[in-house]
Amino acid sequence: MPSATVRAVNGRGTAHQGGSVTDLSAETLDLLDHTLDIDAHEMTPSHLWGEVFGAAAARIAELAEPVLKKTGANDFYNPSVAGDLEEITDENVWNIRGSRAPGAFDMTRRIAVMDVMGVARQFVFPSFALFANHLYAGNEATHRDRYGLTLPEDEIRKLGLDGITEYNDWVVRESQVDPERVRPVAYVSPGSSPEELFEQTKDLIDRGVLAINLPAGEPPGGRSPASPDLDPYWQMLADRNIAVLVHVGGETGFVKSPDWSRAPAFKPGKVESHELGSEPFSFATVSFPICNYLTAMTLGGVFERHPNLRFGAIEIGAGWLGPWADNLDMWARDVYAARMKPFISKLPSEYIASNVRVTPFNNFEPVDKYLAAYPHLRTSYCWSTDYPHIEGGKDIKRKFLKMLAPMGDEVIQQFFVTNSELLLPPLTEIRKNA
Repeated sequence: MPSATVRAVNGRGTAHQGGSVTDLSAETLDLLDHTLDIDAHEMTPSHLWGEVFGAAAARIAELAEPVLKKTGANDFYNPSVAGDLEEITDENVWNIRGSRAPGAFDMTRRIAVMDVMGVARQFVFPSFALFANHLYAGNEATHRDRYGLTLPEDEIRKLGLDGITEYNDWVVRESQVDPERVRPVAYVSPGSSPEELFEQTKDLIDRGVLAINLPAGEPPGGRSPASPDLDPYWQMLADRNIAVLVHVGGETGFVKSPDWSRAPAFKPGKVESHELGSEPFSFATVSFPICNYLTAMTLGGVFERHPNLRFGAIEIGAGWLGPWADNLDMWARDVYAARMKPFISKLPSEYIASNVRVTPFNNFEPVDKYLAAYPHLRTSYCWSTDYPHIEGGKDIKRKFLKMLAPMGDEVIQQFFVTNSELLLPPLTEIRKNA
């Protein structure tokens, strides 16, 4: 099996022409054997959800089956998969996607997959719990239009919440496999009060969870993220060195009506993603909820009051980051400077650069252009694989390396490793304040 560095530089054993990649320093090549991946997933096929997660998961699989059968390369419905059995080879790891991918849902095998990819540490988000979350947080139109459900709404939401609970129990179990390297992410519901949110999150952390996901479309604890009522919550997460993550799929609640996307131009096409939608409107607006959430946090002084808080906006793309930061800087500097002075002492973009990390979409975003246009935000852009989801692309390490090589060693080191250390620090750093 070729080393991760050879794969990163040469792809699948083929010579790289042009010289720019092979000019990298020995230090950079070494780091590329130990990248940090801030977005990957478990991807259990739906017929095994009950076996892996529990009774609620089995029921959700049954209800979701008609929709899952329409999914393309992200084959949640794949009865032919008897287990996580695909051979862990360079070719398979970089090219097979979906529930058949090696290490898709067995985290003991995922470690070997990471070795092939040259990944030192990795967040693992759900696949199953995305559907549970749709049931719990979705509205009646979502349940009817997307899943064809006719059950009472309270029954649907309870089933979704039970599914999320089962998933979080799985996160607790799998967090013990190798917490230095594999870090499953627990899903925290917004709760009805700051106290409920605090206790829910503290319980998960005390049980061994090392990262939590909050929904971007709902106010945490029923408050603005900048409310002083939430300061004990943000301080707990900062003190415990726990990453706060917002992943695509948690936007429900931000837009009140589903009618915005009901137009001929936005008719769903081939279904491959249940995270991002399948039509132009969903993709083009996916960043709106996180901009709203982070605007409240940044202008509201959350990062000023909690400078060690670690925040990641995951699989929401990165093209929005620079223009949004420019917009916040304008309002804070040129319009409301006096009003903001009691709350923030720096430009919003400075907090973003130090406290916020984002992941570009792998298949099409020109991250090199973002880095050139917004050099003051270079610390915010991070590498991710989305493994084994199809949206993550194939052989993407080589693709990004080739794109960024002309920008030099420092940019490559930041993108693949050092920027992500904010969210994925060594285990000793997380536990030093436990």
